[in-house]
Amino acid sequence: MSRNFKIALVISAAAALLLAGGYSALERARRAGEDVLGWRELTALAYKGGPGAAAEALENRLERHPNDALLHYYRARLYFEQGQAEEALRSADRAIALGYAQEISHLLKALVYGRLRGDYAGQRDLATKALVYDPTYDYGYLVRAEAGYALGDYSACASDAAAFSRLQPKEPDGYEYSLLCLERLGDNAGAEAAGLKVLALEPGSHAALWRLGRLHAAQGAYAAAVKRFSEAIRLSGGRPAYYLDRARACSELGDFSCAAWDYASATEWAAVSGYASYYLLLGAAMHRIGELDHALAAAGKAAQLSPRDPAPLELRARLRAEAGDLAGARRDLLAAEGLAPGAGAELRARLAGATGGLPKDKK
Repeated sequence: MSRNFKIALVISAAAALLLAGGYSALERARRAGEDVLGWRELTALAYKGGPGAAAEALENRLERHPNDALLHYYRARLYFEQGQAEEALRSADRAIALGYAQEISHLLKALVYGRLRGDYAGQRDLATKALVYDPTYDYGYLVRAEAGYALGDYSACASDAAAFSRLQPKEPDGYEYSLLCLERLGDNAGAEAAGLKVLALEPGSHAALWRLGRLHAAQGAYAAAVKRFSEAIRLSGGRPAYYLDRARACSELGDFSCAAWDYASATEWAAVSGYASYYLLLGAAMHRIGELDHALAAAGKAAQLSPRDPAPLELRARLRAEAGDLAGARRDLLAAEGLAPGAGAELRARLAGATGGLPKDKK
């Protein structure tokens, strides 16, 4: 065997070994990739098979890797998303004990305290602890801003919201909390600037448009307010608060038809339809535009919802008298006076003078 041939054999063998080693590494990487169980995979499992499928896969993995801190953190997140507060806290504490990222784990606990327990002071304290571990952790400021808003500490909320926005200037969340908290602080200019930032990032944010409308209304700019409310209603398909606020702004502008029909739209929502006060507003608004039938129906609904309140009865008495139903007006006035002596006295005197006395009820 020649020397050159021996060298060729050695080179070929070495190449074969390198190829085999490379193939083995690639195969191991492929298998490892197939075996990954990250949050993305768990989310996909939950989407396909429900939360139980994701939980089952996670528990199977934890049986093989009981001290994997990341898996315990994932389990805490799953429990949190399913609304199981105590289980989420236990799993988060286990992740912390095993050394998983302290700021992330403590922030998850903060969310459990606030959103599942309603303990916003606890949420604030745990978010602060997360920020001690990492002062650059952007979402720590956002979660603490949320707690500050819930606790009524609007100055702290605004400060934390601004800190989040400095770290994440392309995210609307920080500006949204700035808008909420600065509005509560009476800083209309700051709140408006924050609201415009939200709209620049999310032009379809009807909530931001609504709040900007409220800011305009608070400053007496009712035409601008109506424009904002109208756009919010268009984008959202309508919300009771949007209709109610536009109705008030329309009234200030003297557009009583707009106000009346907005009150009518608002009372179609369950959040509003159980309150007599809104039907009183609706009745008065409909009366103002000459829609007596709608006004009478609204006054009747108010009387039904609040039978111990004389105001709906007095309103309906006025409407019945105007419609020519003097007997009905008398019954309502008597009922109102039974609840509050003197109720409807002005109407009774006016009607008595015009008709020579209110008629008796027919037996």
